[in-house]
Amino acid sequence: MKVGRNDPCPCGSGKKYKHCCMNQDENVDSSPEDLAWRRLRRAVDSLPTDLLRFAEGYFGHAGLPEAWDEFTSWEGVPFDAGSPHIPVFMPWFYYDWMPDSHETGVRAEARAELTAAQAYLLKKGKSLDPLARRYLEACVAAPLSFYDVVTCEPGRGFTLRDIITGEACEVSERSASRGVQAGDILFAKIARLEDIALLEVLGTVIIPPDRKAPILELRARIRDSGTPLTPGALREVNIEFIEVYLGLADALLEPRLPEMRNTDGDPLSFHKLVFEIESPRAAFDALKDLALDVDDAELLAEAEFDRHEALRRVQFPWKTRGNPVNKSWDNTVLGNLTIDGARLTAEVNSRERALRIRKLIEDRLGAGVKHRATEIQAIETMLARAREKGGGAAARARDAEHERLAALPEVRAALQEHLRRHFESWIDQENPALGGRTPRQAMADPDGREMVEALVVQAERHGRKMQPPMDESIIRDLRVRLGLA
Repeated sequence: MKVGRNDPCPCGSGKKYKHCCMNQDENVDSSPEDLAWRRLRRAVDSLPTDLLRFAEGYFGHAGLPEAWDEFTSWEGVPFDAGSPHIPVFMPWFYYDWMPDSHETGVRAEARAELTAAQAYLLKKGKSLDPLARRYLEACVAAPLSFYDVVTCEPGRGFTLRDIITGEACEVSERSASRGVQAGDILFAKIARLEDIALLEVLGTVIIPPDRKAPILELRARIRDSGTPLTPGALREVNIEFIEVYLGLADALLEPRLPEMRNTDGDPLSFHKLVFEIESPRAAFDALKDLALDVDDAELLAEAEFDRHEALRRVQFPWKTRGNPVNKSWDNTVLGNLTIDGARLTAEVNSRERALRIRKLIEDRLGAGVKHRATEIQAIETMLARAREKGGGAAARARDAEHERLAALPEVRAALQEHLRRHFESWIDQENPALGGRTPRQAMADPDGREMVEALVVQAERHGRKMQPPMDESIIRDLRVRLGLA
């Protein structure tokens, strides 16, 4: 039946329909589920503020800092109200955290093995809206977990599957459902109340499918420990869930370059050593054998001389015979030397090589050389400068040329053929995300199969963003060959 303007609003607010949901209903479907969702949201709207005020009074000033220390694994991270992890921390503080009964500064009456929300229910539960009370009870009972987004209806909600338990549920969520897609992974606490499931906690960072491995490892640890896959048992280990989420989230929020090493196995760190020398020719004669089997004529072929035919400028490499670290027995270049008048520079890519070349130079030239400075550049700084140089008109011209070539039919066909061959061979290539196994090998067990599926979903996403987009049949064929179709 149509609701009259002056009738009580069916959402249960007690207000007239025209002063409550009528404007929303003109733009949104007023299904029973939608009305129930609005009624619940209205009943619990003030709970976060009420719980914060209660928790501060219940635990005292020591409560929140102690909870934050545990949340951040006691790593000495100062509490930050602007942290991207606050949407996870605050509900965890209300619903899950209890102080250590032996080492805590909270008030004595708060050491009763109750969370703030449980104590709040005991003290104020009878005066709460019954719907709000049942919702609080549902939040206390629900564990934090990781969820696959199975399907998504933006602005309405999504179907989620708990990665740990395998349980699926339909979740009503308007705002969050607009920012995710099938295949994403959410860190969340889902409160189930009657026929409605709501996200009480949602991690700020949406985890892409190819980052799923640590979650599957967590699931394996829980399974191997014999922990029952029940809400109560999983709540007991929720700090492990938080540690995995924070590790994933921090890596996505602040991606770090993988540690890069040179052929000696030393961490990359670019060093430029500057020396003052008395004689370019004397320095060359003392150091030229560092180029190993290159004769003087070849080393001096592009050298510069002054008008008296005296050596002024020359460059040559510093080499070593073989390298047992990377099992290469060819001559390996360790650095480069430049003599320019009274200046000698040595450029190497690690601290260890910088120490070696300085000793070599000072031992060989003795009183004829003085070290003046060593400039050190981190690889991150060098890459940042390279990116800056890559911008501007030249970069735009390169992009335009790339787009022109990508539009050519023959180029498109060649690219698609290259991608097809890549994924045909990918099946039998060892993959770090699969523990060093190939996708074909990983398909032999359920956890491996799930990770392979996640990698394929991620590849499919990248393919859609490419210019031109990857032919959809390439991923379809890949699924068939893997047995995922």
